[in-house]
Amino acid sequence: MPKSRVIVTLGAIIALLPILGFPRSWEFFFQIAAGLSIIILSLWANFDRKLMLRAKAQKRHTHKKLQAEIEASRQSEV
Repeated sequence: MPKSRVIVTLGAIIALLPILGFPRSWEFFFQIAAGLSIIILSLWANFDRKLMLRAKAQKRHTHKKLQAEIEASRQSEV
């Protein structure tokens, strides 16, 4: 399940907790657990996105370097 869908589901659970009729202590525990889960998933999604952008930039840099080397070798052959 995608991280964004999990975050939305946890948010809906938090919104429905007062209606579900759990005892106060359970409701408090579920709110804390769901809130921390949302925070962790949000941070994980942000960190994952930054790593993917960094990997993409590295791949682009490597490709440009390879193209420059190929062009240089063609120039030296002529």
